[in-house]
Amino acid sequence: MNLIQWIKSLRFNQNIKRLKRGGIVNKDSIYTPGFHITSDRLDPKQISIGINGVFSCQLIFERNGHGKIVIGDRCHLGGNTKLISIDGITIGNDVTIAWDCTLYDHNSHPLAWEDRKNDTLQEILDLRLHGNPIARKDWSRVKSAPITIEDKVWLGFGVTVLKGVRIGEGAVVGAMSVVTKDVPPYAIVAGNPAQVVRTMAPPEGR
Repeated sequence: MNLIQWIKSLRFNQNIKRLKRGGIVNKDSIYTPGFHITSDRLDPKQISIGINGVFSCQLIFERNGHGKIVIGDRCHLGGNTKLISIDGITIGNDVTIAWDCTLYDHNSHPLAWEDRKNDTLQEILDLRLHGNPIARKDWSRVKSAPITIEDKVWLGFGVTVLKGVRIGEGAVVGAMSVVTKDVPPYAIVAGNPAQVVRTMAPPEGR
């Protein structure tokens, strides 16, 4: 490890200790240097992380005072995976999410051109005045809906899950898929948009 890597590691470890002391992250889980929380004013009530997990992901709260991310026990969220919330993202127990996945619980912009025509000009102004491209973003016409990932789900690498989706217990989502609608329990889905490839039998004694 060179000096720059050591300094980055030291800063990361100090930040994790601060988050643990503040009750924002669970003390019994593992956080790698890829783990990061982005929020201008984070309320500890916006995050809940279970025990015995491994996290290399990014938790991003774009709208101040809005959004919630709940993650259950024994979960793995891989590197460069992003959970972006202004509404709510709930992940159950025993969930595996590979690297480069994106869970996005809102549209980011309005669909109608008239409602988003000033977004870039506002972004420029925010960057110049605040150094934050969405410091004064107008969220009033941005649609959002909560995402729910139930227990025992596996998302392959590069999966995107869009707003309002529920992925049922034990489902598997193939790599690089885009999930735009609900996935049944114990289904295997793949593609863009993701479609059911086949189904699996639930575990015995469930």
